[in-house]
Amino acid sequence: MKTLSEIMWDEWVFSPLSSTDIDSETAGILWGLLTVYPETMSQGRFVLSGRRLWVFRRLRRIWASSRWGKRLDLSSMLNVPANFRGSVTLRIPQPIMKEVIFWGENARKKSDWQWMRGVWGNCGSLYVPKTGYYLAFRFRFYKIMELVLSILKNNQFPVGKRIVDGQYELLLRDQEKIVTLLSHYKLFDTSLKLEEKAIVRAMRDKANRLVNCDASNIRKTLEAAEWQLEIAKVFQNERILNTLPETLRELIEVRMQYPSATLTELGQMLSKPVSKSTVKYRWQKLKTMAEQLPLGI
Repeated sequence: MKTLSEIMWDEWVFSPLSSTDIDSETAGILWGLLTVYPETMSQGRFVLSGRRLWVFRRLRRIWASSRWGKRLDLSSMLNVPANFRGSVTLRIPQPIMKEVIFWGENARKKSDWQWMRGVWGNCGSLYVPKTGYYLAFRFRFYKIMELVLSILKNNQFPVGKRIVDGQYELLLRDQEKIVTLLSHYKLFDTSLKLEEKAIVRAMRDKANRLVNCDASNIRKTLEAAEWQLEIAKVFQNERILNTLPETLRELIEVRMQYPSATLTELGQMLSKPVSKSTVKYRWQKLKTMAEQLPLGI
């Protein structure tokens, strides 16, 4: 069975192509492959690189339909290492790279989710450990982190920011917000799978809490019954049971007859039923009386 991450990347690679979104997604992918932000455009070509092969599979699918694919063949710029080990590199001419950079810098102004989808391919990860949910971006330079963070915050996504292993990391932990963000990327199957997993996890956690709660209640009931039986034995041993008020005497007799009953059940078994709090009060009174006897309890 595929993991959620495998489902997500398969959907990301093979999602249908949309002519209105291809340029944005292509620009986002190229931004995600940048190793440094090109402060100047004096070089003839810029070398982009990445180790995620699925990014280049997606790029091959959409490149020809993009505005840049109509001017330059992707294979002429692509270098794949032998045995597919190591980083794949892409040499982009200066004019095209200028347009790509401009496209990304404008993505913030319009919250371009297709550009974000492209960036996600090379910089994003989704984790669903035993507890919690984690959607993370990791960036190699500050500028792209700033653009992505701005788009997320402008759309009320509560992301945290930190530096990990020399890279900038953005982290989103809210499960509902993660589902929403994946939907913005048009990863609808992944969103549904994550929601299903969240529902199953919530049901499992609730069942565990109920089981733990029942076990705790049973333990408390047995512990209470144990010390109440000890108190009852004290009064029997002292032969003063008949000197007790009828309500306390009856309570002792019922407890001796039903040693594992709860306080609520004891209260209902009395000739004049009373509440759990009343039963508890009467046992505390009996405990105090027992402690005052010469032999204690």
